[in-house]
Amino acid sequence: MNIVECTESALRAEMDKCAFQINVCVQNQSTEDAPEKFLDAIARYELASSQFEVLQKIKSQIPSSEETPPTQPLPNGASEEG
Repeated sequence: MNIVECTESALRAEMDKCAFQINVCVQNQSTEDAPEKFLDAIARYELASSQFEVLQKIKSQIPSSEETPPTQPLPNGASEEG
């Protein structure tokens, strides 16, 4: 797995974790610290989401190995040096 895919996976996991925490806060609003936890989860989700968006823009600018033209074989007896 390359660095872009690894980072993408980590950011998705963070967004999932934050979404779960947001849902828990909405379902259980009776605890005293629910508003603080809710705001914290929203802030962390917002950060991960914006980082994910930037990563997608970066990813779109990185040429993939599928886009690189295939190398042509050298004629028999020819070397790359010349």
